[in-house]
Amino acid sequence: MDKMECFHLLKKFEGSSFISHCGIKLEAADFGWVKASMEVKDEITNPFGFIHGGAISTLIDTAGGIVCWTVGSRVCTLDLNTSFLKNVKAGHTVFAEANVLRKTDHIIFVEVKVYSDKNDLLAKGSASMYIVGTYDKIPPQW
Repeated sequence: MDKMECFHLLKKFEGSSFISHCGIKLEAADFGWVKASMEVKDEITNPFGFIHGGAISTLIDTAGGIVCWTVGSRVCTLDLNTSFLKNVKAGHTVFAEANVLRKTDHIIFVEVKVYSDKNDLLAKGSASMYIVGTYDKIPPQW
């Protein structure tokens, strides 16, 4: 299986109604790494017009879950920590880059960085993901 076939399998997450509602899209992927995006629309801003912290956390959690798929694991989130560094208003697009830091028999540790469309670092996140099964459509290395 080539990288393009793997990428198309990973994009299936976009079919989730919640992910679709949030507007999260998979931009690029490789083994142990993904890049996802989300348009900052009025619906996901706080009362001051900035992207809501919960929207950024959702993007981090989603990218963190998908990056686990790239190493053949289906997961659920055990914990998620987010540090907010900067913000943007509606009309921008934000990008999350997620990496697998370590995979054990039961847990995958990931880190995610969120950038603006002007390449400003907006947030950093880390998560522990519990392995609930395999995503056997993705090969162990690709």
